[in-house]
Amino acid sequence: MSKKYCIFAQSKVTNSVNDRNYNERKMKKIALVLVAFVMAQCAMAQQFSLPILPEKMWPSEYANYEADVLNCCDYLLGTDPSFNAPKHEECASFLLRWAAGSPNMSIVVAEELVDAKKGDLLLAYIAGWARHSIKHPEDNGLLCANVAVADMLNFYFAHKDVIGKSKLTDKLLKKQEKGELASYITQVLVKE
Repeated sequence: MSKKYCIFAQSKVTNSVNDRNYNERKMKKIALVLVAFVMAQCAMAQQFSLPILPEKMWPSEYANYEADVLNCCDYLLGTDPSFNAPKHEECASFLLRWAAGSPNMSIVVAEELVDAKKGDLLLAYIAGWARHSIKHPEDNGLLCANVAVADMLNFYFAHKDVIGKSKLTDKLLKKQEKGELASYITQVLVKE
């Protein structure tokens, strides 16, 4: 009787080892697909070129550059800030010049929502606001701020090792986890 028990126990061990090998192979396939996806995203993000904004533009001309601004926003929010620094700087400069002059863009930056000492976080906030504002021109500043903060938090979470620790942003992440972020943003912007 003990012999059967030992054989049964041995087959259980063999099955769990086989299951583990199967799971490891499955995880490797998933990891390979994710790596391929990230590489494809990085390659696509670098394929656009930006026009040069004229020194002086009529207010109506800013709308002609909205597709380029969206490309910049997607690039800035979707890539590591240390990756391809010249392209990152070019996109940042283009976005900031466009946002500063655009008559349809009014971005509210509150010190309670953005760690301005971390330039990449400020840039992610502005990119999130601009992207949402272009795609949804009917939305008010409160909705744009909610989306901008969410984009900034996603960017921070993805690139925290490059950006460095931010106490304010960590505080906002905790509010987001507790479901208190939207009401906090409203409170901050109403105060402004």
